[in-house]
Amino acid sequence: MALEEKDLYVEREQKKPARLACPHCRLEDDYELAWLVRNKKPQLPPQADERDRARFAKARNYMLRRDDVVVCKNVRCRKRFEVSGVQSVVFFDATPVPTHIEVPEPEPEKPKEDPRVAAMRNAFRKRY
Repeated sequence: MALEEKDLYVEREQKKPARLACPHCRLEDDYELAWLVRNKKPQLPPQADERDRARFAKARNYMLRRDDVVVCKNVRCRKRFEVSGVQSVVFFDATPVPTHIEVPEPEPEKPKEDPRVAAMRNAFRKRY
């Protein structure tokens, strides 16, 4: 008897943020999308045959997007819209993806002086 796909993977639910824009009111906001994460099991079940071993060798970790429609967060709009621009299936390696990446902060820019203020300062400067 052939194994089913659920016998090859460990499944869990996970929520991940995505930046989406409502097509009705144009409000852009972060929405929590539900994903089904399937990680390949470390070992093949003992009742597997040759076809199952071949399937298990080709199996990869992946995520399936569960949410296809979200509700707009704008109180005046509240319309449902389809999630677009976000992949529905994502394959990933067994190595964990770093969640925190160190990015150096840029030095703050000095505010540019208004030319009108500079002109006033030059006009009333003491000339000795």
